[in-house]
Amino acid sequence: MMFKNKWMIIVCSALLTAFMLFSYTPLGSWFTNPEMREAIIFFPEDDQVSFVEQGTEIQLLELKDANEYYLEWQYYSLTDTPVYLRQDVSLLFENGMLVDKKWTTSNTKDKIKGKSIFKGEDSGRHEAISFHYAEIHYPEDIIKSKRAMSSDILYIIDSPLSPIMTFKEPNTTMEQRSKELLDSIIDQQLSYVWDGLIEEFQINQGEYLQIPFNEITKYETEPLYTFTMEETSNIIGKLWESLYRHYILGINTFNDKEYDPIGNTLPLILLHEGGDHIIILYETGEQTKQQILQHIDVNK
Repeated sequence: MMFKNKWMIIVCSALLTAFMLFSYTPLGSWFTNPEMREAIIFFPEDDQVSFVEQGTEIQLLELKDANEYYLEWQYYSLTDTPVYLRQDVSLLFENGMLVDKKWTTSNTKDKIKGKSIFKGEDSGRHEAISFHYAEIHYPEDIIKSKRAMSSDILYIIDSPLSPIMTFKEPNTTMEQRSKELLDSIIDQQLSYVWDGLIEEFQINQGEYLQIPFNEITKYETEPLYTFTMEETSNIIGKLWESLYRHYILGINTFNDKEYDPIGNTLPLILLHEGGDHIIILYETGEQTKQQILQHIDVNK
């Protein structure tokens, strides 16, 4: 079964239109970018540095015509002191698929800010997830890091029966029902892909806590499973280190060949109940199944 963005848009728009009708009756150069390749590395947590601000925002910028629009997507962060290296990476998903990625890198700075414009069509669930990273160097070759995450979501509901609707959280009955329908379509398709990946790699689901990637930022403020917040931070840091190399840069997990990651499905994170490893599952735009195995030691 093909997981194509255009197919998703057509199906989502058709079903949303049907629902509203019923309701109205009573890469390019980034592959070799050295800054992008070398910036996100897991180092022990630095208790002397803090993020005092971080955020991700998506907003409707312009309606181009009846079914086209432009979104402004931005991310930013600030540490309480300048550090050796700052980098923010932000991923934009539309209907459960990676449609864009951006990053900003700076040396000996405390502040990072980046933004981009995305052109969309028809109804869609747009989610941006950002990883904010600081690398701190000390004498005697001691290196530590600080990490934070942020996210945002924006729904676009496009129907010929009403003006375009845009919201982050539904405020009306119509918005709530449209959100539920769109979420159901996207989540069912993602579940189909994830179930196929679990079957392909013969994973015993009973041994893992399943975390859809668009829920990962909630562990910025609450612990994973039975782990402490410090252990959770280490797990999240190693998770992003793995995502960076394979999912974001586009390195095939089985043959190390480069590919365009645009079109990757939203990852599913599997945390082993013993806490000694995580598995990251996703499918590329060419329906190539990918699995990342990351061993973790929560004490390091």
